[in-house]
Amino acid sequence: MCLWCRRWSRSPPAADTDGELGVKGVLAKIAKAISYLVLTAWALVLFVPMVWMVLSAFTPQSELQTAVPMRRTFQSFQLRMLWDWGEAASWARSYFTTENFHSPGTDRGLFDITAMPRREFLNAPVHGWAVRAWLRILGKEPPTDTSPVLGGRLILWFENTLFVALVVTVLSVLLNAMAGYAFAKFEFWGHRWLFWLILATIMIPGQVTLIPLFLLFTRGLQWYDSFWPVILPQVAAPVGIFLMRQYIQSLPSQLEDAARIDGCTEIGIFARVILPLSKPILAVWAIFTFIGAWKAFLWPLVITDDQNRFMLEVGLNTLQFTAGPRNVGVVMSAAVLASIPMVLIFFAFQRYLTKGLTIGAVKG
Repeated sequence: MCLWCRRWSRSPPAADTDGELGVKGVLAKIAKAISYLVLTAWALVLFVPMVWMVLSAFTPQSELQTAVPMRRTFQSFQLRMLWDWGEAASWARSYFTTENFHSPGTDRGLFDITAMPRREFLNAPVHGWAVRAWLRILGKEPPTDTSPVLGGRLILWFENTLFVALVVTVLSVLLNAMAGYAFAKFEFWGHRWLFWLILATIMIPGQVTLIPLFLLFTRGLQWYDSFWPVILPQVAAPVGIFLMRQYIQSLPSQLEDAARIDGCTEIGIFARVILPLSKPILAVWAIFTFIGAWKAFLWPLVITDDQNRFMLEVGLNTLQFTAGPRNVGVVMSAAVLASIPMVLIFFAFQRYLTKGLTIGAVKG
């Protein structure tokens, strides 16, 4: 067959193929647009509780305790307020307030309910040692002032939670990385069985170990109402050991051999070779550990009884009783303040949080 005949015979299928590809491309774009619309709509639905929380924090109690909360607020809103800033400001002043945070007239705001004597605030568990050391350096006596510190107990809850979360994060990252390095690079008797045994503990619910841990720390170690019982159970995590092992196992062993030839010890190899190369997984685990320690509730509720040692979640739970069952605005205002650090961490380390979902799924 001549060259012209062959070209003529092949041209119609090529045209059909191009048409099919064009139709498939259009259908793929339509499907992608529909998926984006569905996901956006679902994201907006999930965002509604946070919007309601923020609005409730700045809505007067009289409006929140009606049959339909904030009905008059939304009924009075008009679309022209989107460009008429003067009218929008007048609407906001009429239906929004900061009395849920501080109410000088009634003393029922968040900062009023969580106020505490100044002397007790300066002797807090976390920063009390620094205050005492500073007074000792200045040669002054401890203060005896009993004037209230607005929001003092709330500040202590934030302070305690930040302290515990930082200590748990540092210890958890270090110990889990050491365990992951041992399981990934060392061949010792029973290391595979021990590793799978550690992973099997993931199936044990935390509620099952609640009573044994409580008896261990209260009767055995006499550590009731202290920060250490809150910190230590959160340090070692099977998931953290698994992620560290999977990541460190993918690192080339030639780097360790070269370090051993240069006379580096195993601790030196871990500190100078493994840790610098494992920064991605260390960052991922540090973020997840910090968030988990910040949001811990059940175990701190069981092991602590002193209000000055409460974690933030435990303190927010007590507000439902101290503020009153119908004082929804105070509880919501506290929830807004408690969620700010988590929102900042999410936006600052979003790529690490996303990477943490798949970092141990693919080896190599």
